[in-house]
Amino acid sequence: MVVRWEAIFKLPSEDLPNYPLDVYLTGPWRIRDDREACAGLHPNCGDTLGMRYSRSIVVACLALAFLCGCSGTQENEAPSESAPENSGAVIRVDLNLYTPGTIPQGIGDPVNVSQELADEWHAKRGGPKIKYQILVNTGSSEGEWLKTQLVGGIAPEIVSLNAEVVWPDVDKGWFVPLDEFLERPNPYAPGNEHWLDLFSNQALMGAKRAPDGKLYCISIDIVETGIFYNKGLLEKAGVTSIPQTWAEMDDALGKLAELGVTPMTSAGNLASDWGQDIIFEMLYRDILPRMDVIPSRADAEGYLGHYLEASEAGFLFTKGFFTRRDPRWREMNRILKEWRRHWARELKNSDPVRLFLTGRLGMFWDGSWFIRRIATDPYVDFEWGVTYIPTLTKATSRFGSGTPATVIGGAAIQLHVTNSANLNGNLEDCIDYLMYLTAPQNIERMTSEALVFIPNIKGARMDERLAPFGDIFRRQYCAIKWLESMDGKYKKYWRRMLDYYLNDGVELDEFLAMLEDNFAGWVQSHREEEGWDFDLMEKAWAQNAEALSRELEPVS
Repeated sequence: MVVRWEAIFKLPSEDLPNYPLDVYLTGPWRIRDDREACAGLHPNCGDTLGMRYSRSIVVACLALAFLCGCSGTQENEAPSESAPENSGAVIRVDLNLYTPGTIPQGIGDPVNVSQELADEWHAKRGGPKIKYQILVNTGSSEGEWLKTQLVGGIAPEIVSLNAEVVWPDVDKGWFVPLDEFLERPNPYAPGNEHWLDLFSNQALMGAKRAPDGKLYCISIDIVETGIFYNKGLLEKAGVTSIPQTWAEMDDALGKLAELGVTPMTSAGNLASDWGQDIIFEMLYRDILPRMDVIPSRADAEGYLGHYLEASEAGFLFTKGFFTRRDPRWREMNRILKEWRRHWARELKNSDPVRLFLTGRLGMFWDGSWFIRRIATDPYVDFEWGVTYIPTLTKATSRFGSGTPATVIGGAAIQLHVTNSANLNGNLEDCIDYLMYLTAPQNIERMTSEALVFIPNIKGARMDERLAPFGDIFRRQYCAIKWLESMDGKYKKYWRRMLDYYLNDGVELDEFLAMLEDNFAGWVQSHREEEGWDFDLMEKAWAQNAEALSRELEPVS
């Protein structure tokens, strides 16, 4: 319905600034830009292209239009009798792929358990109803749509966001710290004294604490990656056992290539992203404790270990690491390039899922979410299994640790309570709903139906088909997420040059030189930011400077 603004207000006849209406209005509130539309509104409206309006009145009417919901009411519709969504009588919840009606992986029946749980909770509580809605994604779920909602105090009460995305905004009061609530007992889990204790991976929960030390989210489930393999193709290629070392994997992939099938690949060329993170840890394993100039918090140590924050990586770069002077850095990129020869020829636009499901791909590196697709697809006619990246030994590189490859996954759905819960007076109801959702018997129903993630709740059983990912997740977490550590143009440049290098567009030395220039710009862009205090890191570096300097080649 197009709203005619002249039906809402009459413009005054004095002091009208030169602001075209289309600066402020788009979509269904568009006024007709012609003489007829202006007739009777103001004597100066005769100029079709230069209609004059008051900024304050336009803004006021925009607010009025949104509050009245005038854009969404059709002439033949009866007014809604439900309470306003932000009145406290409704709790708006984004559950990501658990949202009712969602079809994870695009196959199978839509999920509906979350709606059943909402109805059950409402019947027990007798409080607000749950209205599910997925965040509007405007490039990223943490983008301008949600921030605009948060500023206006009209965001959903419960949203699904990565904790790291929320951290820069915790000082704005947009998100509710959950610490005091996590100390309460969960009434829906018999015997529980502290809600926090109900979560299986305590180190993972600790790792999600914001820099201010507070916990703003609950991680209800876990995602992990694995290598799906076609048993029949491996047997046909003469591979009699699952590779345990990098050299064995290289040999097996070579045999698959001789068979005439694509040996291995990943969705969206993620192997080049995840791959460098995992190779990195196995090459730097023995010196990581000395490189970690900002140790992880004690409550996250079991999950993060010697994880390098972005600022740490930037500091170490200034000391010569991650440059052409760093032999391990060279090795990481050399091994990644050698591995790439076994991947699909076309990395960005090929369909590895289809390749694997139709029996033309030996190994497929993807996430636990792929279980739903392969387990549900009625046309899959081969036996398959799940394994993980093998260890990198000295048979492949003199720096090979021989230790198990680290994991790259972590928390999946991370739920935050926004300040809308305070504004609407339903914070206690929001907490109670989340407690109900995370009761073992309830989260088990929800995760089993979706068949994509592992429940992070004690006593909640996972679907047996997800069991391999539960085993994989027990490994140490990776030492850094390289591309996630970068930002802006520096991340885009690295991604672009990495693809160029892996596809024979540039040689190793030239690629490493490109990365050095990119790193230098990235570090410089952050040097004045909080958390990038290199003087503080210098003190920790000094304790191991002599030993670490020996790891680098002399300055040429």
